Amino acid sequence: MRENKRDRLARLNKVEHLLYQCPEGMTIGAIAEKCGVCPRTSRRDLEALESIGVPVWEKGNLRGILEDHFLPPISFTLPEAMTVFLAARLMLAYSNTYNPNIDSTFVKLNSAVPAPLQDQVRRTIDWMQKLNRDDRLRRTTDLLTQAWTKGHKARISYQALGRRSAGVRVIEPYFIQPATFEHANYLIAFCCQARRVRTFKIDRIQDIALLDEHYSIPADFDANKFLAPAWGITLYGKPVAVKLRFNSEIARLALETRWHPSQLVKTQPDGSAVATFKVPVTDEYIAFVMRWGDKVEVLQPAELRSKVAHTARRMMSMYKAVVIK
Repeated sequence: MRENKRDRLARLNKVEHLLYQCPEGMTIGAIAEKCGVCPRTSRRDLEALESIGVPVWEKGNLRGILEDHFLPPISFTLPEAMTVFLAARLMLAYSNTYNPNIDSTFVKLNSAVPAPLQDQVRRTIDWMQKLNRDDRLRRTTDLLTQAWTKGHKARISYQALGRRSAGVRVIEPYFIQPATFEHANYLIAFCCQARRVRTFKIDRIQDIALLDEHYSIPADFDANKFLAPAWGITLYGKPVAVKLRFNSEIARLALETRWHPSQLVKTQPDGSAVATFKVPVTDEYIAFVMRWGDKVEVLQPAELRSKVAHTARRMMSMYKAVVIK
């Protein structure tokens, strides 16, 4: 079956963008895997790119594009444009404040989105502009981005949760991670005072200054691996086996929703569903369990079951004067 010309052009465009974003180069096997084709096809694609003037370099088994090459203007397929639209909607739901950088990013992306999705993205951007501004938070995020991408240490004034005053720390930024549940961004960084990697909620950074001193992120640091055991962004505590029973009323939610990579769900004869997780028992996780009220029961571990029961008793005490009808 002959390949559609449009499909090949789209793949050539993808190869060009992949190589541009990987200055150290990629193997032909890696290119083929990313594009869903065989290595032989990828070799032909590289030859085709060279024939139209794309400066492809070769070093051993690696292929790349010269750094001074400019990518052609992008255009999105309809499914890709849908992804831009969904990303804009997610950012609208996620952001508590207006960020002109988010605004300008989607304005640029939207120029390549076909109608009618273009109009919907524009309407989403218009709603973003109605959010309150937080110039301090934006400045902090911008400076942290500079520190992270340029390898500069930073000095921050940080007020941790539960502390009455802020403390000064020197940090080496490793990663910035959005936390959807909290509608906030977190910094993963090496804290020079604590001598270990810590997480910092960016909203709690009261002041920041970039330092002249440089640092390097350890080659073996992988943010995805670092965050994998966590529930959300909280990383304290060791992962334990957790088993929850979702009653028949909401069992389908447990079956259709993937909350964590470790999650396994089995339907029970009575219509309920038992979900197991391998996560640390953190305040974030307890809040997740409590949100379901009496529709979810903790089966194990005993520690989590006890904490939820204790919280439920305290809640009952708080509302003891309320007349239940």
